[in-house]
Amino acid sequence: MPREQTPTRPTRVRAQGITRPQPQPALTTAPVENPDEEKVVLYTPDQAANLLQIRASWLRRKAAARAIPCRYVGKHLRFTRSDLLAIADQSAQGGPARR
Repeated sequence: MPREQTPTRPTRVRAQGITRPQPQPALTTAPVENPDEEKVVLYTPDQAANLLQIRASWLRRKAAARAIPCRYVGKHLRFTRSDLLAIADQSAQGGPARR
């Protein structure tokens, strides 16, 4: 008597020519039309706070009050190098008068 064959699982075939999308690097520079111009680097509040050696919460609070120079990309807070230099200069001069 012949033995019955047990059913096997269907084999999975990988589709040919389909690749997974590669992760895109984070956008950190604005497009520059003139190659001689310097690229604009945008810093997150955490990166900016690290460079200025202050708390990120202080930066966020002052930016929300528009007391320091900053940029919003959509709803995301960002700082340029010139913003960080202005913040440092503002603190060296004593900052704006308190109310």
